Amino acid sequence: MPSVKSFEDRLRGGHPNSLGNTVSVADEVVADRSLLWGLIATYSSDDEVVRLRVSSALKRVAWAEPEWVHHELDAVIDWVVRLQQPSAQWTIAEILLVLGPNLAVAERLRAIEVMKAHLTTSRDWIVLIKTMETLAEWAGADSDVRSWLLSRLEELAGDSRKSVAQKAQRLHQAVSQY
Repeated sequence: MPSVKSFEDRLRGGHPNSLGNTVSVADEVVADRSLLWGLIATYSSDDEVVRLRVSSALKRVAWAEPEWVHHELDAVIDWVVRLQQPSAQWTIAEILLVLGPNLAVAERLRAIEVMKAHLTTSRDWIVLIKTMETLAEWAGADSDVRSWLLSRLEELAGDSRKSVAQKAQRLHQAVSQY
């Protein structure tokens, strides 16, 4: 079974914006569930690029085997909160979008609080967009989320970054229809 060091070595190097070996690592984990914890534990790497690729691999595992990642969701969220790394923050929003229908009430409440914090404190445009998208999806079934999100979307509609402002405007219009 690959260790944290093994995953770290395979996810290190290359251009920071490239996937590197992310896809092969994700495929390996999907083929053997016992490797999932080692991948999650690789969030402990000191290398920001490695942690970005851990997030990317976890997202791919969640697409293929959502129940596996759901089972480890608390640990993943704990790492994301601890790291305060944008790539982990935007990826957790994507993972939560996949897992949303299967979350227990307590899991959903924790996820909402984490995403609200990201949407309130982050300046990263991808974190903002991905988090807005997930919360907007969840707002249809949750009036508290809807009310909070509409207010935040109004603020973000005035963001100086066109991509953030336009996404906020579109989502505000959609969420207002619920």
